[in-house]
Amino acid sequence: MNELLTTSLVWRLCAMLAGWLRRSPLGRGMRALGRLWRESATYLLFAWLLKRPCAIESSAYCAASERRNARLSAWGQAHLLPALRQSLFGGLCQAIGRAFRESLLLGRLCQSGFTAVLLAIVAAYAPLDWLLRDVLQLSLLGSIWDELLLLVGFVWALYQRASAQKPLRSRVSGAGLGVGLYLLIGLVLLVWTWSAPVSVSISGFRASMQYLLLFYLVIDLLRDRADLLLMTKVIVLLGTLIALYGVAQYLLGVEIPSNWTDQAETAVRTRVFSIFSNPNILGGYLVLVTPITVGMAYTVEGPAEKVFYWLCALCMCLACLFTMTRGAWFALVVAAVCFALIVDRRLLLLMLVGGIAACFLPFVRSRIGYLFTDSFIESNNRGGRAARWDRAFGYLDRADRWAQGLGFGRYGGAVAMQNPINSTFEYAYVDNYYVKILAENGIVGLCGFITSMLLLLWNGARAAAAAVRARLRPLTAGMLCGLIGMLTASFFESLWEEPYLMAMFFSVAAMMIFAGRPEAEASAPN
Repeated sequence: MNELLTTSLVWRLCAMLAGWLRRSPLGRGMRALGRLWRESATYLLFAWLLKRPCAIESSAYCAASERRNARLSAWGQAHLLPALRQSLFGGLCQAIGRAFRESLLLGRLCQSGFTAVLLAIVAAYAPLDWLLRDVLQLSLLGSIWDELLLLVGFVWALYQRASAQKPLRSRVSGAGLGVGLYLLIGLVLLVWTWSAPVSVSISGFRASMQYLLLFYLVIDLLRDRADLLLMTKVIVLLGTLIALYGVAQYLLGVEIPSNWTDQAETAVRTRVFSIFSNPNILGGYLVLVTPITVGMAYTVEGPAEKVFYWLCALCMCLACLFTMTRGAWFALVVAAVCFALIVDRRLLLLMLVGGIAACFLPFVRSRIGYLFTDSFIESNNRGGRAARWDRAFGYLDRADRWAQGLGFGRYGGAVAMQNPINSTFEYAYVDNYYVKILAENGIVGLCGFITSMLLLLWNGARAAAAAVRARLRPLTAGMLCGLIGMLTASFFESLWEEPYLMAMFFSVAAMMIFAGRPEAEASAPN
């Protein structure tokens, strides 16, 4: 297959075009700018900061974590493993494991052990949630399966530490510190704004904070590069299928609710949503997954694999285009520009050509041109995002709770919409996750969230710099840019209100941080 590709006419034409671009004035100019940037004091400062050892990894807390792992491993070898081998439960688990390994369908996945199965389930979180809730309509299992996954995952991670013959290294990181800081601030705000009915506060806290735990679960479960690539391949494959479903919806002209478009936008005949509840959610999902797919295209070595991942990325870009979601378009451009600046500046020219071509599409001109009309301004101020943001600010003013917010689950999100307990509020989604945090958690919560995300992105940049050793830099950069894209899209939509998007975000964040660790070099690429 690789030989057929490299000798094909299309491949030779692409290689000839790439060679012409390298020799062209534009190519030479971009290389000159790159050299100037790499020789600048700013670049040298950032390179020095990115490559410095993380202070927390040499801290007393990290040393204490290493000692706990050593004690747990010693206890497991001396007491836990012998007890399990002699118990009925241990024998049952071994029998189930053998049955799964001998299974035709699950045998290949189970060859890497139960850890690989758990990681694959986490990577397939979004379609699994859709399958349980919407397709099979298993309401009880659909409402508790994510909690069961967390419980089983953390118990298994603890068992892995206890059963390790050699104590496992601590996974303490600056990104984990940032996520923990936001969790702690959330707990403080929960107590600070505690009010009846208590169930609403707890539900709001759970919806905002529960999926942060996936960061710690994934980074604890990942063992080596094989695990990292397994999760990435599952994410890319399922993301491609979801994107293809969206493209099929556009080709078939699937019917959509009238409130998804304005009457003035006559060129928009449909908006795709795939397996999700609306096009904005699909757009946010694709903004996260597409840069990861492009990163895989740069990471793999075989021409056939490269072509496959580029085709997957093209399907995702088309599906994102057909969502007609302007916020997702803008966020994807931001993510793509960041990726091009980090990995390959030649992509900027490709993006420019693609952007010019997209402007010739009637629905693109209609969606973008509508932003500059009086009708859009009137609609936005009457019931659009501007009106919803202003209403949230008004409720904060009225309650004089700018510092701590109205409380978890009180306004702006899914929990508040399901529990409209304040008769004086006009309940609505605020369509901006930052405004939603401000409404429910005030300035304290918003500052905590922003600090957590900045620490996460900074440590992601450090991981991308460290991942050069394992040749995972493009993939790590793709994960970083996907997170940046989703944070950008959250200015225009409350993407984090969807559990699967929050779960995907923190799972990808953990994968990104792990890619910069020495463990990511432990196995050969597969």
